Amino acid sequence: MFHIKQILKRTANGIIEEELDEELIIKNAEFIIKKDIPDIEVSFYDKKNLGVKCQSSIAANELFLNREKLRAKINSFFKRRIINKIIVINR
Repeated sequence: MFHIKQILKRTANGIIEEELDEELIIKNAEFIIKKDIPDIEVSFYDKKNLGVKCQSSIAANELFLNREKLRAKINSFFKRRIINKIIVINR
């Protein structure tokens, strides 16, 4: 027999899993990255890879140098490993 808290946690976790779609991940990742580097746009999320377009070479360089820190912030926000790699796309 389960305690009611265990049942509610399982239900809540199931709902959270279903709600994590590509659009939600892109919007939140873009918000998190734009705090540090405002001249970016997240273009895609595929197979745990996040593609980020940069408006300038300066923004691309800054993103490239800080990509691991930003990846950790995004994964921390979602409380799981959502992103394995950030791909920098320079226009």
